[in-house]
Amino acid sequence: MTRLERDTYGYLFLVGLCLVLLLWAIPNYTPEYPGYGAPPDLVPIVAVCVMLFMLCLSLLRVVISRYFGKPVPAGEVDFPDETGESGFSQVGRVSLTHLARIILPCAVFLALIDRFGYIPISLIFLMALQFLIGSRRWLQSIVISIGLVATLYVVMRYGFGVPVPGPQWF
Repeated sequence: MTRLERDTYGYLFLVGLCLVLLLWAIPNYTPEYPGYGAPPDLVPIVAVCVMLFMLCLSLLRVVISRYFGKPVPAGEVDFPDETGESGFSQVGRVSLTHLARIILPCAVFLALIDRFGYIPISLIFLMALQFLIGSRRWLQSIVISIGLVATLYVVMRYGFGVPVPGPQWF
């Protein structure tokens, strides 16, 4: 099985999952709209629609490459050995260490947010995440964290009218 066939089957599978989410899971498992704020199905529907749009673009790229004989540009090929080129691109490789650097702080963030509240845990999370990706400027990290947490708090609380998770500080 070639990379193009794997991509095609993978994209089609993910399109099917998105359609299942849009047509069955989100309507059946979303609570009723309470009448204030944003409807509870707004974010999941927007997220799945964005994923579906991106998947359709990827499928279109695969179809053009496969049926119209247009090769995928060399700079966008994950595994150049299939195109006969020398070298190897790092785009298609997954580094478990880098993945763990992102996943572990996210898991800790989700575990602690209900206990301590959105504001302090989000500040610590963003500063830790910036440190883990290589930022060593503490003042910049603090300013970015405070600005982002404050902006998201105002948007969620006053823009969408929904409370942030965990104990309320304000």
